[in-house]
Amino acid sequence: MLLKIDNLAKNFGTVEVLRNISFEIEKGDLLVLLGESGCGKSTLLNCIAGLEESTSGRIVINGRDVTDEEPSDRNIAMVFQSYALYPTMNVARNIGFSLECQGASKAERRKAVERVADILQITELLERKPSQLSGGQRQRVAMGRALVRDPVIFLLDEPMSNLDAKLRHQMRQELRELHGNLGATFILVTHDQIEAMSMATKVAVMDSGRIRQFGTPYDIYHKPGDKFVAEFVGLNKMNFLEGRLVRSEGEESVEFGKLRAPLDHYEFAGEKPADGLRVLLGIRPEDIYRSKERLEGSAFIEAELQVQKQELTGGDVQVWFEFGGQSISCRVRSSRMPEIGDATTLYFDLRNASLFDASTGLRL
Repeated sequence: MLLKIDNLAKNFGTVEVLRNISFEIEKGDLLVLLGESGCGKSTLLNCIAGLEESTSGRIVINGRDVTDEEPSDRNIAMVFQSYALYPTMNVARNIGFSLECQGASKAERRKAVERVADILQITELLERKPSQLSGGQRQRVAMGRALVRDPVIFLLDEPMSNLDAKLRHQMRQELRELHGNLGATFILVTHDQIEAMSMATKVAVMDSGRIRQFGTPYDIYHKPGDKFVAEFVGLNKMNFLEGRLVRSEGEESVEFGKLRAPLDHYEFAGEKPADGLRVLLGIRPEDIYRSKERLEGSAFIEAELQVQKQELTGGDVQVWFEFGGQSISCRVRSSRMPEIGDATTLYFDLRNASLFDASTGLRL
């Protein structure tokens, strides 16, 4: 265990910004703190760095309690959203300035800077000033300034938010490769779900100063711990079908009027709930099909629904239907886009369905 956060809390006056945060990560993990603006993810990052003093709880790095230690004593490097490069210094001095402050010799600094520049493929930029760099190049320099120190943990506070979509995609790939090549430990703050799902080894979904769920990207997406996580994670919102849990002859199913969804393969998170409980069956748009070819031998619901609206996203179309007074959506190929008002038969694949208590929102 490299980093342990134990019941960490942070208050600003009477406002609770962080509430009993606890988790552990291992060396080599890439943890993403994912959440909306104001959920406390940057405050948590600042507490780990020592830039904010926690109200209670502990921060342990490599078995050492660093809760009350100065930032300079924690051997942590941070990359800020604004890059914060020194405008009067060239790239080489920007990268090596922390070593200069520590009293390293010119030869040591030059060797370290050249090593980092080679890793980040910015050797040809070493003599330029920040004003002569593009946004992506400035991002690499900011990363280089962190890498040159060889810290125990890298903290990145929304480092790609200032980049356009194409450059963000490129930087995600480069950061993934960098993380893999270095075997270093990264903690990345973002509100971008693509960054979280494509880069992380662990994800902490945050809301109102709390961690709603902590786990792998796969589990966060396919086994959300509550309705909030299920709604928040995913480019297309999960569909929730309200029904009643029915137990008959030892088998469970969810009933929606005349329709019945068998739960033969569903793994309950704890004890099986009581018969008659009001529940929400969660099904992602990509698990709703217009053909049952892929469903042979699988549990599914079949329903004929009317198209309400649609949204073209390129190769796919997001299509909304009316289902028992609720609006649900699925994804179809744009070449097979239905017309608004058309009646379409849909097949709901239940293999990846999630089940939630309708009252508490917790996963069953």
